[in-house]
Amino acid sequence: MSDQTSQKKSFYFSTHDLLIMAILAALGGVASTYINTIGDAVQAFLGMAGGSQWAAGLHVIWIVLAIGITGKPGTAILTGLLKGSVELLSGNSHGVIILLVDLVAGLLVDFGFLLFRKKQIWLPYVIAGGLASGSNVLVFQLFATLPTNILAVSAILILTLVATVSGAIFAGIIPKLLVNTLSKADLVKTPQQPARMRKIAWIILLCVFILSALLTMFLMKALKGAPAIQISGAVENVYSFPGDAFNQEMVTRQMEYKGVMTEYTGYLLAEVVKNAEPDNDAETLLIEASDGYAFLLSFTELENNPNILAVKQGSGKNTSYNIVGPQSNKAWIRGVTKLTVIASESLVITDQNNESYEFNPVEWVSDMDSTQVALPGGSQKLQGVPVWKIVETRPDQEAPEEIIFKSDEGSLTLSWIEIEGDDTLRLFTVIEENGFSFALANMSGEVQLFPVTEIEIH
Repeated sequence: MSDQTSQKKSFYFSTHDLLIMAILAALGGVASTYINTIGDAVQAFLGMAGGSQWAAGLHVIWIVLAIGITGKPGTAILTGLLKGSVELLSGNSHGVIILLVDLVAGLLVDFGFLLFRKKQIWLPYVIAGGLASGSNVLVFQLFATLPTNILAVSAILILTLVATVSGAIFAGIIPKLLVNTLSKADLVKTPQQPARMRKIAWIILLCVFILSALLTMFLMKALKGAPAIQISGAVENVYSFPGDAFNQEMVTRQMEYKGVMTEYTGYLLAEVVKNAEPDNDAETLLIEASDGYAFLLSFTELENNPNILAVKQGSGKNTSYNIVGPQSNKAWIRGVTKLTVIASESLVITDQNNESYEFNPVEWVSDMDSTQVALPGGSQKLQGVPVWKIVETRPDQEAPEEIIFKSDEGSLTLSWIEIEGDDTLRLFTVIEENGFSFALANMSGEVQLFPVTEIEIH
């Protein structure tokens, strides 16, 4: 009776197990943003497509480490879900797709470990890390604008291979070394799972696999967008693209996205917007997707970048449009439903010498990250720029002492010591009918002051 009880208890996660998973998931979720930045920097330095995939395993290392420490089936799946939730809530630009990416990664890590009865050997770590890291590329491609030529498909397979090797090293060998070190220090004791446990684990794994497949189909349908894009805002001719009156010819461009070079055929977005007859002072285009994701694109780039296209996906009732080609990958948006033209708008900043300059959000898109901000009228997903970066670009380079944020409702004074280097305090751009307003808030979503009408530097 006692043996049966101990077997039953060993299946469930203890408080210690859940704490380990929560900590590693939180670390992984936060670290992913910085890993992406490092990966992109290395790719830019190498000048090689797909150069960022060398770091793919670093995204998965936390999930493998969790199951290596607890030794319990299902650990990777739960850790993956927690990690994806952290990334989603922290404003990951991929939106809800990141939740599926991490769920599939956790599923494959659990699968890799279940293939072996002996979890203490190297092979489960290497296989689990490699499979999970390689899956990231494939899952993201399911929601990208699909390639139309064999060279692009080959590039995707090569990137998957690079990511798999990265996972075998960073998410396989390194976690195994760490677990070995912890075991030698008697900090980790991985229990041997009974045969009954393995059977239950395989059943759970199958259920999660089916759930992941259903979630994939649901998201592909829910995020596919609409057969027409509504174009409005500061324009003379509000219309739905493509519409009967739109007669522009398609063009083909060869571009790279996330390391894959392929051909895209679509309509020049500049012509799509031009057909709406924007106002003379129109300066910004807001691109909105079916999942609520939105991003700003300046008219300067729109007019000078001939690669920005509205690419058609599917046909008939399944038609949708993706935006491809902007300089920022964050502006490559799937399932676009609305384009809003916004007139010129900026925030006045006054420095120590009583000289004024302007904060124009369209000039800061590369520094923006999104999160849910709790505005008085309801929570909105907004893009924000770290305040300290805005302050450092002022013409006067003398170190400031304090920053005063002004609003019609009052003001807020913060010392430069509090602000400098703090990426969590941001100036968020609130999109309104024909312009912007600004909110001072934290990445946690807590509003400090809204609307911000002026900034003084002393």
